Amino acid sequence: MNFDRILAAVGEFGRYQKILIFLLWLSSIPPPWCSLSNTFFSASTDHYCRVFANQTYQQDSPLKNCTIPYHASKGWDQCHRYDINVSDGISPNVCFPRGNKIKCDGGWVYDRSLYEDTVVFNFNLVCDQDWMKELSKSIVGVGQLAGSVVLGQLADIFGRKPVIIAGSFVLALTGVGTAFSPWFPMFVVGQFLISALGMGINLTVFILGTEYVGPTYRTSSLMFLLTGLSVGYLALSGIAYGLQGNWRHLQLVTGSVYFLFLAHCWLLPESARWLIQKKKYQKAGSIIKKMATTNCARIPENLFPVLSGSVQEPSSDNTVNVEIAKVTDRQNTMFDLFKTPKLRCRTLNLCFIWFTNSFVYYGITFNTDTLHANPYISAAIVAGVEIPAALPAWWVIHKYGRRWPLCLSMALCGLFLSGSAFMNNPTALIALVVAAKFSNSVSFSTIYIFTAELFPTTVRNSGIGITSTLARFGTIVSPYAMLLVNIWHPLPFFVMGLTSCVAGALGLLLPETLNRDLPDTLAEGETFETRNAREQQVHVQGDDDSLPNDDNDHLDNSSPHAALISNDDTQ
Repeated sequence: MNFDRILAAVGEFGRYQKILIFLLWLSSIPPPWCSLSNTFFSASTDHYCRVFANQTYQQDSPLKNCTIPYHASKGWDQCHRYDINVSDGISPNVCFPRGNKIKCDGGWVYDRSLYEDTVVFNFNLVCDQDWMKELSKSIVGVGQLAGSVVLGQLADIFGRKPVIIAGSFVLALTGVGTAFSPWFPMFVVGQFLISALGMGINLTVFILGTEYVGPTYRTSSLMFLLTGLSVGYLALSGIAYGLQGNWRHLQLVTGSVYFLFLAHCWLLPESARWLIQKKKYQKAGSIIKKMATTNCARIPENLFPVLSGSVQEPSSDNTVNVEIAKVTDRQNTMFDLFKTPKLRCRTLNLCFIWFTNSFVYYGITFNTDTLHANPYISAAIVAGVEIPAALPAWWVIHKYGRRWPLCLSMALCGLFLSGSAFMNNPTALIALVVAAKFSNSVSFSTIYIFTAELFPTTVRNSGIGITSTLARFGTIVSPYAMLLVNIWHPLPFFVMGLTSCVAGALGLLLPETLNRDLPDTLAEGETFETRNAREQQVHVQGDDDSLPNDDNDHLDNSSPHAALISNDDTQ
């Protein structure tokens, strides 16, 4: 049973879907806080050795001049002090001649003009402990990787709604608990769980929206859904600024918002498309009936006998790929995507494109602090670019499809990045970086929708999980790519730009999905490109009353499914 034909009967984008997409849009705002908050949590500022209790930071002072070594090339030493006792006051005979340099044995004094308190300040993650700060950032990518795979697979096994509800509850508890972490290891574990759950919930929310909207309106609704992530990112910079960069308060907000999120999670329906694939016809029928009522649509006469199982569904006489036939009677997993040639190549291609998009995205994001002296403004600039990018992205992929916009946006991003490497003018540099980020936002939005449309329903969450997993490797690798400046200053940007161009070109090998029915089974996924070609041929011949004659879409006029697509029932 092709669910897109059911949507054609009860409404592809009626009132029911509009309410659902709005609820899912609200759900997509908090997830960026789970992964991007660490930008503020682990922020570091100028610091130097503390020499007495209750000492406060000062840019220049007689005490600092007396106790802290100064290097002409590096400035004030951040990890050593002179072995001087200034408890009795500062005087020339105490400060000159100075004693030997020793490590900071009394802690550090931090510049708190921009941040009230960070993990770095709280746990003294500087000097010999500086690697711990980088660990807290890397663990976010590792958590996203785990969440993409594990929660993606769980959503395909147990359903979309249970994963969203259970994940939100655990995330709320973990987020609030992490805000009171007395030890750094507890904070790191909390960051891993929060980023894993946030990524898993975000992907599942996106998939749920994909599966409830018909082909005609899918692009518009999903682009709107993706703007929630950008709004969340932009809101994060404002919240962090309002909380003066206090990491405990910001973490508490991140966790607490998911308790509020739970209240409207119960309003979300389970995916009727997924329920049909799991042969839970009565539950699917109940949801479809509610959808039709809300959309003021007429329910096809034979729909509920089919969904209840009282009418046997038609079967095909043709044999689909042998490997697919072996897995049709059991639970499909992510590994089934690699058992047939076309799905395998398609999955590997999508993995590389996702890796590249994330590699470039975070390569730009991790270096935006050079755009402006104020980190909150830098974050707002990076986030703000994503929102206006949604409108041209929607128009282009809605009119011209997915493949060419993906290729061109990634190619432009690569060119802008390469050009920025040679810019000495700050204004021109900012313009090119913003243009690259704009193009990257377009390609990222496109690949989100493209991927969700290419994977079959039975493994859609798992497929998104796999590709998102590869994206997390891009997140982890991107900071280290910047070390290539030690070899040649423009090299990091050339590597990112070249990778983006190659990935965009590979996107042309994927089948177009614009206005096409979503594949529901592995067989439909394997024959997706062939089915599209047949549909186009039928359209060219003007045979509007025909359906593609293949293994999965062939419906006899006498079958109970014919009522789902008859002209009388769709009026």
